[in-house]
Amino acid sequence: MSGGVPMVAGSNLTVSRRVARDIVGPVVFEAVLAELSSEERASYMDSTAVSWVPVAHIDAVMERLAQRSGRVPEELVMELTRRVQEEMLHTLYRVLMRVTTDAALIERTQTFYAKVYDTGTLSSVFPAPGRCEVTLSGWPSISNLQIAGLGAGVETTLRCAGRKEARVHGRRADDGAFYQCAWRR
Repeated sequence: MSGGVPMVAGSNLTVSRRVARDIVGPVVFEAVLAELSSEERASYMDSTAVSWVPVAHIDAVMERLAQRSGRVPEELVMELTRRVQEEMLHTLYRVLMRVTTDAALIERTQTFYAKVYDTGTLSSVFPAPGRCEVTLSGWPSISNLQIAGLGAGVETTLRCAGRKEARVHGRRADDGAFYQCAWRR
């Protein structure tokens, strides 16, 4: 799929593009599209349920959207991720997640990750009830934007699954990223 270039599933971008446009407004969104290289624009705008898009192209779009809209890039990515994740989980699946054990829920987060990214793997340990440590390995070059977005995705999944006061703090690690997660049931 990637030839060593980290990729994200095109299916993930369908909702993401619409939400990004809603957040920054159509004028800013269209201006950013005009600034992109033809390759970046095509991979971002023409992605489908079966295509894969270089993560670097997504990061380029997010950086430009943030700059043009006067936002901090990581904060824009976190807001976008939360809104997209909430929309995608606003289904019967959301109800089922509320009765799922914490371990099974985190395990599903790992499954979601593997469907969205072609690089790296997630693993987790539970040091105490309501606590989890998630490690992303196999992606030492992950961008700060992707670290922020992944953390926001895990936090939103926990919140949508009925975990109260869900908090996720992420940081870069030698081989990827490390996240400390906490919540109440």
